[in-house]
Amino acid sequence: MNINAPVDSVTVVGGTLNVNSPIKRDLIAAVGQVHVASDIGGKIVAAGGNINLKSGVGTNMVAAGGNVNLLPQAKVARDAFIMADNVVNAGNVIGNLSVRANKFQNIGSAGNVDFQQTETRETRGEAQSGFRLFGLLMTVGYLILGLVLLRYLPGLFYVVDNEIRASPVMKTVMGFVSIIAFFIAILLAAVTLVGLPIALITTLLVVVALMLTGIFVSFSLGRWMESN
Repeated sequence: MNINAPVDSVTVVGGTLNVNSPIKRDLIAAVGQVHVASDIGGKIVAAGGNINLKSGVGTNMVAAGGNVNLLPQAKVARDAFIMADNVVNAGNVIGNLSVRANKFQNIGSAGNVDFQQTETRETRGEAQSGFRLFGLLMTVGYLILGLVLLRYLPGLFYVVDNEIRASPVMKTVMGFVSIIAFFIAILLAAVTLVGLPIALITTLLVVVALMLTGIFVSFSLGRWMESN
């Protein structure tokens, strides 16, 4: 998608985004590539494989991806929070620049820099055995939780099963769209100080809902296999 004329705000999911004209308010993007070459009046919330910024941002920047580059022309008027494998700051962040990355190059400027290095491959390798044990315990925990819920709330399982069987493709598509919409809303709320507690509570509720979804789907799949 190419933005070649001034717009009020932009929300994009999927593909490649090239911003060549000003955006008056906010840019929200979850895509493979993000290239911002024109000013953003509000904030940027972006997730992608590669994110390149070479223009001004009116307020804050929140970015997550494989590579995030703030080029020399980039200027963030307030704070920037970046989580990626490789981050390069050659621009200017007026407020706080918080970076969580494996590699970080800071050849630009920022009011305050907070950098924490993420795990390397060697560190991940040492932790693999612990993750395997954790995965086994999680599986057993799911089994116990599923049995308890089925014992005391059997009706709920059958209601969900009937809904899934009625239109499995439509329910799956609606589920994915709802998840994306929830997380975009959470990111928007988390940028503001007032919305941060709401975003944290909502995130916990969404995580719990996603965990329970696996139990209900497993029950429905088991019934389908049994009937066939």
